[in-house]
Amino acid sequence: MRYGNGPPILSDLTFALEAGSFHFITGASGAGKSSLVKLITLAERPARGTVTLFGQDVAALSRHALPALRRRIGVVFQDYRLLEHLTVIDNVALPLRLTGQGGAAVERPVIELLQWVGLGDHLYAHPGTLSGGQQQRVAIARAVIGRPSLLVADEPTGNVDERIAMRLMHLFEELNRLGTTVVIATHNMVLIDYFGYPRLHLDAGHLERQSGPRHSEC
Repeated sequence: MRYGNGPPILSDLTFALEAGSFHFITGASGAGKSSLVKLITLAERPARGTVTLFGQDVAALSRHALPALRRRIGVVFQDYRLLEHLTVIDNVALPLRLTGQGGAAVERPVIELLQWVGLGDHLYAHPGTLSGGQQQRVAIARAVIGRPSLLVADEPTGNVDERIAMRLMHLFEELNRLGTTVVIATHNMVLIDYFGYPRLHLDAGHLERQSGPRHSEC
């Protein structure tokens, strides 16, 4: 992967993630973690090579087929990408409403989730009035509300304290137990060591190693 005519950001990466697995993406700042997240979530296309999601070669899909594929992916970007003109509750409800759901079938689970992540007092606030950590939790709630087949999060605990970070990680684990494949890009070694999931480690755009759970490593 490269941006424009610049040098490769990622090169010679080959890996597969089993359905229902949980992985960390690790690496120093600038190693290519965010770029890999963009490839996995279809925000960018590779300059060469193949990206296969849910058994489908992404490059072979028509432009009209991509939205349906993207709806199966929950994404938490570093810049949150919340809609400023919508309230917190409407931002989080958006993935459900895009599938045609409405009324209490949407409102009840959205409110419960926002209360669980500590935002029950901010349901009708707009993103611009929230702190960075609060906006991050809104973005995470929006990403998980539809129980996606794949959840990809880029530094999802970067702007929250340790207590909230652990709560969010347990939310990701619960989603994983329900069958969602979870991929988290992070530099938080405390979380990585505590949870011990397999990790893909990037170094200067290359996949340096692919390690298994901590308890199985030498």
